Amino acid sequence: MRGNKLIGLLVAGAAALAVPTGCMGTTHGYVVATYESPPPAPREEVVYYRQGYVWIHGNWVRDSYAGWRWQNGYYVRERPGYVYNHGRWEQHGRNYVWVEGTWRPRSGVVIRDHRRY
Repeated sequence: MRGNKLIGLLVAGAAALAVPTGCMGTTHGYVVATYESPPPAPREEVVYYRQGYVWIHGNWVRDSYAGWRWQNGYYVRERPGYVYNHGRWEQHGRNYVWVEGTWRPRSGVVIRDHRRY
């Protein structure tokens, strides 16, 4: 009986050590990944216009083993009537939280210069 308790404590201790420093989960469009160290400044990306597509900017992601690593941007098909809000890192207290990018309906008044058409 005593050996089983010892094994249980060893397994629980090993599991506690295996937990990464950041926490991950999803809540209402937010991917909650909290880290105390801020991400590096975003990298510049050369983007070419592609008709019918929207560029999703690259961003820093946290790798449990190697720290921050850059994830390159990519193109996605545009969604008529929608605008893409890019994801971003937000500071909440001393932690940084990743907020996923989302599509939102295009709204408001669109002002066009009639002289250009």
